[in-house]
Amino acid sequence: MLFKVQDIFNMKITITLLFALAALNYGRAQDYKLNYAKGLSSEFRFVESLPVWEELSTSSLKTPAPSWEILSKTLQAAYLSENYRKAALWGHKLVSKGKASEQDWIYFLNATQYINQVSRTPGILDSALRAYPNSELLKQRASEFSQSQANMSKASEHSIRLYKKGSKGEEYGAFPYKSGIVFVSNEYNHTSVNKNYPRTGQFYSDIAFYDSTLANKKAGFFEKPFWLDLLFKNQWREIDRTIAHDGPISFSPDKNLVFITTNFSEKDNSGMVRYRRLQQRVYSLINGAFTEIGFPFNSTNFSTGHASMDVDGNVYFVSDRPGSMIQSIDNKDTVYSADIWKTTYSGGDWSEPINLGPMVNSIEDELFPFISDWGVLYFSSSAWGSMGGLDVFSTELDGRKPENVGVPLNSNADDFSYYVNEENGKGYFSTNRMLFTDRIYAFNKPVFRADMMVSLADCKGKAMRNQDIKVTDLNNGTTFDLRTNYKGETEVLDLKKNHEYKIVYSGDKTMTADSLLFKALDPISQKLNLRSFYSQYVSKLTVKDESGVALGDVRLNIYQSNGSSSKLNTNSAGSYIWRNEGTTRVDSIVANLINYEDAKIAIPPIINGNCVDTVSYNLTLTMKSQEQFVNLDLILYNFDKFFLRPEGKAELDKLVTYMKAHPDLRVELSSHTDSRGSDKYNMKLSKNRAKSCVDYIISQGIDAKLIKAAGYGETRLVNQCSNGVYCTVVEHQANRRTELKLLTPEENSLDNNKLRE
Repeated sequence: MLFKVQDIFNMKITITLLFALAALNYGRAQDYKLNYAKGLSSEFRFVESLPVWEELSTSSLKTPAPSWEILSKTLQAAYLSENYRKAALWGHKLVSKGKASEQDWIYFLNATQYINQVSRTPGILDSALRAYPNSELLKQRASEFSQSQANMSKASEHSIRLYKKGSKGEEYGAFPYKSGIVFVSNEYNHTSVNKNYPRTGQFYSDIAFYDSTLANKKAGFFEKPFWLDLLFKNQWREIDRTIAHDGPISFSPDKNLVFITTNFSEKDNSGMVRYRRLQQRVYSLINGAFTEIGFPFNSTNFSTGHASMDVDGNVYFVSDRPGSMIQSIDNKDTVYSADIWKTTYSGGDWSEPINLGPMVNSIEDELFPFISDWGVLYFSSSAWGSMGGLDVFSTELDGRKPENVGVPLNSNADDFSYYVNEENGKGYFSTNRMLFTDRIYAFNKPVFRADMMVSLADCKGKAMRNQDIKVTDLNNGTTFDLRTNYKGETEVLDLKKNHEYKIVYSGDKTMTADSLLFKALDPISQKLNLRSFYSQYVSKLTVKDESGVALGDVRLNIYQSNGSSSKLNTNSAGSYIWRNEGTTRVDSIVANLINYEDAKIAIPPIINGNCVDTVSYNLTLTMKSQEQFVNLDLILYNFDKFFLRPEGKAELDKLVTYMKAHPDLRVELSSHTDSRGSDKYNMKLSKNRAKSCVDYIISQGIDAKLIKAAGYGETRLVNQCSNGVYCTVVEHQANRRTELKLLTPEENSLDNNKLRE
């Protein structure tokens, strides 16, 4: 029995030792797997590391204290190996336990969008911002969510189709070349030292060539193309490939320069990750062969690539060099986004790069720029309200936000490498919307063709030849200087869709300016008409009574725009004529005339639509009531006398009242006789009669300077009844009269307003 007990005891010890040894071996195995997975991830071998991380995570979740760092590495491997469904799964495990880092949240958010679970986006963003309220990336995504939703329902005019079927690998970045396209492919392994790219487990990318017209042509067994295709299938052989990735590729508009993005041969360490940065390689066609000329902005400290050149020699490229938008600052290390930069190549020299700024670049990556012949920059970004992944955006670099090109070209997946021939509307783009595999699509879009011609004529319809017309594109500030021909018409100007144009004729000393705004909405030819009127003209004011009879010697109180005033009388035709220009431009005129109510007229500063050289104004004076009317016929004298009678004084009292109401008026009161009696006697008599009237007026408080007595005897007869001419009593009576006249003031001209000659 003792031995049995001892055997059982010994047996328990043996079993315990076995368990301890097994646990020790298990721990060593787990440590080995952990280190192995870390090593794979550090070399971007995420396809290989993912199953190891998943095994480690599954085991860790069964323990009382799971390692959330292991789950985070699993999420990273799933996301970066483009296995978005698994990334969404592992991301959910992390966020549901509240253990996700800021980067974990972003991986999780992106993964759900890639697999078209956009309905989850608002909730994910809300939870992520509660966990990391200061995250600039998350705040940007939240601010752009409504725009993202709007973009999902934005239809483009692109009709798309899969361009190249049956490929075994992934392809992207099509660019026209000769009779086909060059593009990036990982289907082939042309002389690569390392067969596979560890991140995805596929071949490194090559530059390939494809001619759709020859793709289905069967070559004879002994034909050279057959052997070349057998050995170098679809390889673009003008430039030797590198041992790592090659592509994307683009050409200058004249095809004399080629831009190829490749990896540096040197590996860079960033933490535990080792990788090769991108460089932009440039080749020039010299003597029929491409020779590398270098790109001075490459550096092993940051990536540079994806260049595209326009017709003016401007090169747009992508780089995360210092000066790009800052994504984050971690332990004093600044992480820059991939921004689009611009340099100009001229005469063999490169200008200093310029960042396109925040109306193009964001804190996320802007990639794959393409500048079209029409000056439109297309690029891809997951910012600016993308639908999920990379979307294609366009901008004319006019200070406005980039515009999403819309569906069906854009999707919830990555859409990128856009190329278009603006003249025919044909182009290519790349997308991984089918099973997250990069494929090249072709598209057609309607070509917007609109133009305008400007016609200039005067107000009478006569063509105005040899006149300058300036057209400004208000979207980008571009100006066009046009000139009218003998028909008054300019050359035809091509327009851009949805651009607003300002068309201006500036006028001259003789003719007025004209302008108009036009927005190009429809693909039509448009003729826009400008009209010009007289800019120099004479202003004429005529004062009339209620019957339309012109009134002479009407006092005009003329008020100028500078605050000054002048006084003039109308001529015998009741008119005053002047040029309304200069610093003393007339604003208004008040007319005064004894026995008439005062009247006022406002003079417009500019006369629009004036097609005559004289602008006429009429001012009507209304006669005063009988109680206020100064009836000079009632100023009577006894025969051969000059003393005022009471009824005459009553009329002069009315005049006194009027003059007190108009203290600046000067009046001449004149007396006239008929021709009977000697000339000398009549002259003396008329002067005495006039003086008696003036003396009375002065006695009533009117300043003597304001009234003048004048006796004209028989010198100003109103009819033919002169000396020796027989006339009736009534005819002689017509010449015996008293008259009132407003004297012309000493100020009888206006500064800068000369009378018409």
